[in-house]
Formats: sequence, structure tokens, C-alpha cells
Amino acid sequence: MDMTSLLALKRDGGACPPGALSRFAKGVADGSIPDYQASAFLMAAFIRGLSLEETVELTRGIRDSGRILAWPRDSRPVADKHSTGGVGDKISLVLAPLAAEMGLRVPMVSGRGLGHTGGTLDKLESIPGFRTRLESDEFQDLVDRIGFAMCGQTDEIAPADRILYSLRDATSTVASMPLICASILGKKLSEGLDRLVLDVKAGRGAFMRTREDALALARMLVGVSTGCGTPARALVTDMDVVLGRTAGNALETAEALSVLRGGGPLVIRDLATRLTALMLQAPGDPADSLDDLQAECAARLDDFSALHRFERMVEAQGGDLSAFESLAPAPVILELKSDRSGYWTGVDAGVAGEVVRGLGGGRRRVEDEIRPEVGWEQAAESGFPVEDGQTIGWVHAAALDDARSAAETLRGAFIWDRANNPLILEVL
Repeated sequence: MDMTSLLALKRDGGACPPGALSRFAKGVADGSIPDYQASAFLMAAFIRGLSLEETVELTRGIRDSGRILAWPRDSRPVADKHSTGGVGDKISLVLAPLAAEMGLRVPMVSGRGLGHTGGTLDKLESIPGFRTRLESDEFQDLVDRIGFAMCGQTDEIAPADRILYSLRDATSTVASMPLICASILGKKLSEGLDRLVLDVKAGRGAFMRTREDALALARMLVGVSTGCGTPARALVTDMDVVLGRTAGNALETAEALSVLRGGGPLVIRDLATRLTALMLQAPGDPADSLDDLQAECAARLDDFSALHRFERMVEAQGGDLSAFESLAPAPVILELKSDRSGYWTGVDAGVAGEVVRGLGGGRRRVEDEIRPEVGWEQAAESGFPVEDGQTIGWVHAAALDDARSAAETLRGAFIWDRANNPLILEVL
């Protein structure tokens, strides 16, 4: 079927014939399908939707449009985790070395901040000298030697996705669940995974604002990944408030380091160890083995072995280990105190994310430079009683006026409610 006929078929609500979407992804990658036809297909798919079978084929096509990593068939399963993006989400920095320490290969191809949410690559680049751009051969060598590596998408991996993603942004077709699934999984499955775990966020600071939408996306991601031959598990987790105590690249990296050192916020420790346990749990293992695996993961944090593995990765990718003790301090740190007594649940995660972006900690355009030192730091984990005049947190900013403006916005986004959501909302 030629492209014009495919467009007419999908425009009218028809099902794409087998093989058509694989050819579409290949044509996008090699340039034989022009942008205007690719854009037209994206709009048709956005309006008419894609079936599970169509989404699986499009995902396979995106995956197969570039290099698929291959690994030795030995006792180390290849596994990874993907988060749909949140505010204060530094889980990957803890999970990747922890999973490697537990005997997995973790080839973590990560992304940058998108909208008000932070990106793993931006956090890693707050470490002076750290290289996030690796060629595929070096990346694979590091994963084999250290157990994990963390880098950005190369030109060889899922080239169809890079083109389609930019077209989705330009055509207002980003918010399509099938297209979201195909984009996420097309990249992730190119890592040559045996298993995949997904952390799908729901709430004020997530792209999926409701629990129902997040659950629908989680089910689709698991179904499409499984349909592509890679078993997947998913958690739906709360993103109403900032995850942990910090939002901002250097602050989040420092917080992740505190967890790797056996401390840090319990919510980060618990989510990282739970997701790692899901990665470790092989298909067919009894359900009650998950708690035992999580306890083993926690022990690898307490004995610093996951920390040492993280340090090996940072050093191998050019990062300055001596900078760990003072990552990019901000010129201005403004204390924010409570103006009432009560039960403080936290800060609206969506507002906090936009505040951090406004301070320079995120991008409005692809070419924007990141200020790694800016952000928001809480005095304690979300969900604690406070007294009038008690310090709640600090704004880290480049200038005093910026700090004062951010502080007022944050104060207006405080949530005062004893009924705090559980962190894990659903398990798939």
C-alpha cells in the first residue's frame, strides 16, 4: 500500500494492513516518506487512534529503524526501567547501580527534561565532566564491565523516533497514548532487553493527571512491550507532590547520592528498591519473592556497594568524583518559612516543576542552557506537621529577585491536607 492510500485509510478510521506501519517507520527514518505525509499520518492516528496490534507494529518499526543492541547470552539478564516523567524523580540514579550490583545488565538510554519534568541526563551533567554522549560500542563495553551505563540516545538508536517526536511536537499530536507508547518503547526495546519495568506517574506534576489515565497508559505500555516480545511490569505512582525533598538537577543528584550512602528520603529508597526488585523478579517467580528481593536491594544500599558501583560508572564516563561533596552551589539560597500551623502535605508538583524551570533548571526550548544549581529543597519529606514560622524549605536561585518570586509562587502552591496519597497506586 502506498502512503497516500494509507493516509486515506487511517483518515477514514480503517485499520492499517500488516506490514504497513513497519514500512512507514522505515520510510520516515530513511527519508523516503516526507515530513508532510508523516505529519498527516500522526494527525490521523491522533484523531482515529491506533489499535493494540497497530501500536505494536509501529513500535517494532521504530525499534527496527536503527541499531538493536545485542548482549552475550549469559547469566546476567538485560533489564531497564522507564519513568513517564515527574518532578523530583531521581530514581534512575539510585536504581541503575543498584540493579547492576544485584546482577543485572542495565543499558540505560535516558532523556532530558521535558516541559516541567526533569531529565536524568540533565541531573548527571550537574557532575562536572560527566559525558552523556557515548557511541554504541563504548556504551556496550561499559555495561559489560560495570554492569550499567547511562547515556543519551545516539544517532544509531531508533532514528524514526527522533523525527516523529519532533513532528508530534510541531503538530500538537504529543498527547496520544498509542504514539506515546510507540515512542517510549521504540527506544527502550532497542536496548535488547530481556525485561522492562515502567513507572507511570499520576497527579498534578505528571503528564497523566488522573489515576485512570495513568492506569490506561500503564496497561497499554505493558501490552505493547509484551506484544513486541519483551515482558514488562508497571507501577502507577503518585506525582501530586515533589518526589523526595528536592527538585532541580544538582540538588536531586545530591539527594540520590545520599540514598546510595544508606540515608536520604525513605520515599526515594522505597521506590528505587521496589522497582529494582520488579526488575529482578523473573517471569514465573512467586509473588511473595518480591519482598525478599526488595530487602536484598536495601542491603546493597546500606553496605555502600551500589554507591561504589555508581562511582565506577561516573569515573568511567569522565565525571569528577571529588565534586560529589559540593555539586554546583547556587549564588542565592532563600529560606521559606510557614505562615500557619497545620499538616503540610507538600508542594503541588506541577507548580514546583514550573518554578524550577523558571529559575533556569529546565528548558522552554531545546537550545536553552540549564542552570544545574537552581531548584527547590524541602526541610523534610512531604507529609509532616509544622508550626507557624517553621522553616519549610529553601529556594536555590541565581539572583535574589528570582528567589523571592519563586518563593511566593511556591507558598501559593502549598498543600495542607492530612490525607496524603500512597506512593504506589497500582501494580501491573
